Amino acid sequence: MISSALRLSMVGLALMPSYIMAQPPPAPDPPKYRMELVYVFDGDKPEYLFVIGNSGFKSVASLKQFLATLPPGSTLEWAPGCERFGGEPLLSSEEDMAAFKSFCAEKQIRFILKPSG
Repeated sequence: MISSALRLSMVGLALMPSYIMAQPPPAPDPPKYRMELVYVFDGDKPEYLFVIGNSGFKSVASLKQFLATLPPGSTLEWAPGCERFGGEPLLSSEEDMAAFKSFCAEKQIRFILKPSG
């Protein structure tokens, strides 16, 4: 004769697959993006291009349009290094950088700036 403890264990094991299958899969980690600032030397003054993956943006406004499409919780990392030529967007103005950080926070994008690269 099967003991009651063993019987309960067997019932528990029999029900376990249905419990496991009823659990939703874990949510994927939010996406992470890496941004670069590319210098274009093809004229009198350097031009700048923000690049994320295979996409480039000529202005902070177009960059923000793209960032607004990212899912909340995304991470944007930027390590622009310490070499400057002057006039770099976002890097040349503390006010512009503060506004950009505020924009990212509003869109629930975790912005990580590594100033020294």
